[in-house]
Amino acid sequence: MMLLMSVRAHVFVVDRFSYPVHRSKCFCGVKNPHNEDMRNRVYADLFAIRKGDIVFFYQRRIDEPPEERGFRGIFRVISEPFIDATDVGWGGNLVLGKCPHCQSEFSELDDASCPVCGGKVGWISIGRKKVITQHILPNRVLIEPLEYFEKPIDDNTAYVNRLNEGTIWSMLFRKIYGPGRERSINQILPEEAVKLRRLLYKKNEGRRASLGRKPYKPVVKRQIELELGEGGKVPYESVLQAWIMKNIDKGIPIFSDFVPTKNLEYWGNWVTYGIGGESVDILVLYKDKVRYKAVPIELKRERIDVNTIKQMYRYAYWMAQFSTAYAKPPVKSLILQPICIGFRVSSSAINEVREIREEILDIPYPENSCKVVVEPPILLTYNVSDDKIEFQEEFSAQS
Repeated sequence: MMLLMSVRAHVFVVDRFSYPVHRSKCFCGVKNPHNEDMRNRVYADLFAIRKGDIVFFYQRRIDEPPEERGFRGIFRVISEPFIDATDVGWGGNLVLGKCPHCQSEFSELDDASCPVCGGKVGWISIGRKKVITQHILPNRVLIEPLEYFEKPIDDNTAYVNRLNEGTIWSMLFRKIYGPGRERSINQILPEEAVKLRRLLYKKNEGRRASLGRKPYKPVVKRQIELELGEGGKVPYESVLQAWIMKNIDKGIPIFSDFVPTKNLEYWGNWVTYGIGGESVDILVLYKDKVRYKAVPIELKRERIDVNTIKQMYRYAYWMAQFSTAYAKPPVKSLILQPICIGFRVSSSAINEVREIREEILDIPYPENSCKVVVEPPILLTYNVSDDKIEFQEEFSAQS
């Protein structure tokens, strides 16, 4: 249990057709959208992964009863993300790496058709629904079993049962918001990973099951490449997000002055915290025995303006709760340091930030209160140069 408190964790979404392949062939496959912006969002999720991270699967519903779907695990990442177009099968199920008709590596659309040639992948009819049975998933990462529990954790046990300590806030609002909010990968907080492991252990009465497996070996493993664009500006905000996820722990000049690599506990992208789907582009957490700092980062492809600053302060209180509510050990004090990054900054935004002073938030949790110090935002600009992204400080109250 304590092992999970010290590592980062991710949830990969599967179904009853793809899960047996991922489980027994020891890899996680992720879609490769035809839309470039959506593809970069997937890359951002993948680039957040590191070797040694923990993996849970979430088996979404098709037609199986609740006790046969939900959260499954536990596995460990053993490779960097990569692309491989190899088709992989297990027990009569097949995960594709490419379109069987035109060999395109873009994933199928909702109607099971290839976005390039229109040919269909495997599907069946269940009632009035068309259900895809063979997904095209060329973006991959290799895994190994850490603790394999046969029985999954159903949604009500994971999300609703109040007798279970903690909550899975990272995924809850995506779950209740409905179709269209799902992601192939979700980063979850360390305390959420501990809860899932505790529930799996209890559900399976402490028994780990044997796992029939034959790890798949990539045939032609290719590195995932980001197209940063030309002219100084990224083509999509998602590119900036993906690049930061890939390099956040590598000591990015200037950026790491404000987002240091020491004591990094968690970093996640597109972190949803609100019932209406509100999210922060990047959240970084720091821990030295106890979690002590949260850095929400707002990204703008174009200009940072006054509305950007106000947007950050709208979610300060909720980010403070997200970062402290179920942390172990309990957090009694936290620094919340907002950062805005854009291609340029309006003079009105700089003037707005100059007038902002440190703010104190008191969160009266039943067990212990938490004092949160909200610092004035830091403003950075970015520039694409020589196949990398460089940063420049525009304003910091610390300077």
